[in-house]
Amino acid sequence: MEDREFRVDMRRVMARRRRMRRLRRLRWTCIAAGSLALLLVGFLFSPWGPCRSVFFGRDSGEEAAGGAEQGAAVTSPVTAGEYRPEQEEGGTGESGQAREPAREEKASIAEPPAVAIVVDDTGADVGNLERWLAVDAPLTFAVLPHCRDSASTADRLYYAGYRIMMHIPTENDPPHSYSGAGQLSVGMSREAVFATLDGDLATVPHAKGINNHQGGRGCNDYPLMYLMCEWARERGLYVVDSDSSTRSQVTRAAQELGFPRRRSQVFIDHQNEPEYIREAMRRMARIARQEGTAVGICHFHRPNTPSVVGEMIRELREEGIHFAFVEDIQN
Repeated sequence: MEDREFRVDMRRVMARRRRMRRLRRLRWTCIAAGSLALLLVGFLFSPWGPCRSVFFGRDSGEEAAGGAEQGAAVTSPVTAGEYRPEQEEGGTGESGQAREPAREEKASIAEPPAVAIVVDDTGADVGNLERWLAVDAPLTFAVLPHCRDSASTADRLYYAGYRIMMHIPTENDPPHSYSGAGQLSVGMSREAVFATLDGDLATVPHAKGINNHQGGRGCNDYPLMYLMCEWARERGLYVVDSDSSTRSQVTRAAQELGFPRRRSQVFIDHQNEPEYIREAMRRMARIARQEGTAVGICHFHRPNTPSVVGEMIRELREEGIHFAFVEDIQN
């Protein structure tokens, strides 16, 4: 009886051991399967897996491919007349970023007798742009801020070899007190002047100097012009007095702050008749012969100005007159 009971107990023990071994095998199998599943999921959603976009977005290669397929959907549209330097021969580098196109600056000869011409009101209208680009001379274009074509026109002219300055809207005499967005006005604080001019400058690429647009009242106000010139000095820009008023304080303020004198002496196209423009150019040549240098201002949008100015530059060069950027001379 005892032997039979012992045999029964051993069978139970052996059966229990077999169940325990099966449970252990099942547990290790589940652990291995779970670990494998975790590894698989981790790979699928890792930065190298096929599902990486869920957490990491599209990589640069996919974006480039998507951009090529979608075309204009991933690039901002180019408005009429807009210039983009990357469209020129510079192209793009290996990184895909636009390279700055080659730029050959116009020859500037400041040796007396030298004439400098500033072209005001640039950026408000692109109608004459191609005519100005045909003038082979070191012209300085004064670009108005905040106009639709300010930046694109400045880019186009700069990469064509000309220099750029900012044409600051300045409070005019009543009844035409407003001269444009980003205007300087009499009574503005130093902080307001600096903030306004910083905002203006952000819309005029390549600017290396400043002058005033209109601004009879503002240019006659010494405190305002002093603040304007102080801002220019802190930003490393030169100053030209447009001579907008017979009582202009720009030159006085500029020289108080250590700037050399650069003041317009001739309004080249005060009238738009070709013979008037020719005579104004001859007058500048006479001043240059007498004083060594001469500075004149004309306007971007006047219909006869580009062709007649270009014609007179060729004629005066043959007579020994040199042409320079306004930054390179003083008077």
